[in-house]
Amino acid sequence: MVDSVQSLTIESWTLYPFGILLIAARIISRRILLGSFKKLQIDDWIMLFVAVTFTGVIVSVNQVSHNLSNYLPPGAAESFTSEERENAIYGSKFVMVLEEFMLANTWLCKACLLILYHQMTLGLKQNKLVKIVGGYCIFGYVLVQILYLGVWCRPIQQYWQVPVDNSQCASYYNHLITSSVFNITSDLMMIYIPLPILIKARLPMKRKIILCGVFSLGLLVILSAILNRYYNFTEPYGSLIYLNWYVGEAATSVFVANVPHLWPLLSRIFALGAFDSLRRTTGNSSGNGDSGGKGFYGKGSSTAKNSRARNYDQHGYIRSESEERIASAGAGLGAGTAWPLPDPKDGATLEMGPLDNRPMGYTAPPVGDDEKAHDHKDGILRTVQIRQYSNEA
Repeated sequence: MVDSVQSLTIESWTLYPFGILLIAARIISRRILLGSFKKLQIDDWIMLFVAVTFTGVIVSVNQVSHNLSNYLPPGAAESFTSEERENAIYGSKFVMVLEEFMLANTWLCKACLLILYHQMTLGLKQNKLVKIVGGYCIFGYVLVQILYLGVWCRPIQQYWQVPVDNSQCASYYNHLITSSVFNITSDLMMIYIPLPILIKARLPMKRKIILCGVFSLGLLVILSAILNRYYNFTEPYGSLIYLNWYVGEAATSVFVANVPHLWPLLSRIFALGAFDSLRRTTGNSSGNGDSGGKGFYGKGSSTAKNSRARNYDQHGYIRSESEERIASAGAGLGAGTAWPLPDPKDGATLEMGPLDNRPMGYTAPPVGDDEKAHDHKDGILRTVQIRQYSNEA
């Protein structure tokens, strides 16, 4: 028992600084990208609160491990001294607190990822899926809280009573099942959101593999959640191994929710440049050109100021190479519909859209002074503009 407590203490307080440092690195990375801490977005502020819930998980886990609880073999509580009884009541209260911190930590990390996915999929059909998953997560969290605090254990004081009259107040069996169902199913749905976008993105295969790996880290969260519940249900009275998996699941959730935002910081530290170095260039007769890239992370080294605007939206969120910023309104154009490319002419402005099945040479009038009205009418949100000039004698 003493060895288990010491092992848990070492593991929890080893993972804790990594989680907090990762949150700090995310905030610094966003500061580099957005230019000011005042421009941090709502998911960044949510992540700062996750630092509080993650701290609560670590502290509560260690309090539970150092004290008894009401999860005891039948008849064991009757032989307690008054001091042991008070100790068990104190530990049982921290079990309840631990569960609340764990729920908040898990669902807030989901919220941060869903906000990221929402910005990634603006104008795409996957955005509707993001909203559906978001609604499912909100429904799941509210239902789990209602059942946890108002149904499974009545009256609520039974959660820290020693001994308990209702076994659910000590084992949390029904609560663990319902929370696991919503937690794991929502994670599976969230993993599905970015992968089709990344697979279809016009990126080199190496970058696709890296990005798919980053956004598939949610599988580790699912594995941690499954192992957490497995040891909750199978270990005998007095075992603390389930607490190790509480720490592991909470830490993994924090890691996964922050890793996608770290590239600007890594790029600054290691001089890596833009993650997506794919560049579009139009040159003139003197050999000079204006170039820029669109990518998932960072900004180009040679066109730092201009590429920042092209790589990120007004909220500083990453954009997919293949992402079409086309609204569903107007002219029958829906998400994924490409606007035809105009015929290149002297001084013409080219609206770059994704390739489609239109015949070669299909043209449309170039965008002129009324481009804003045109964009508004047809629901087109321009993401790339290239001006091409000819140098005639």
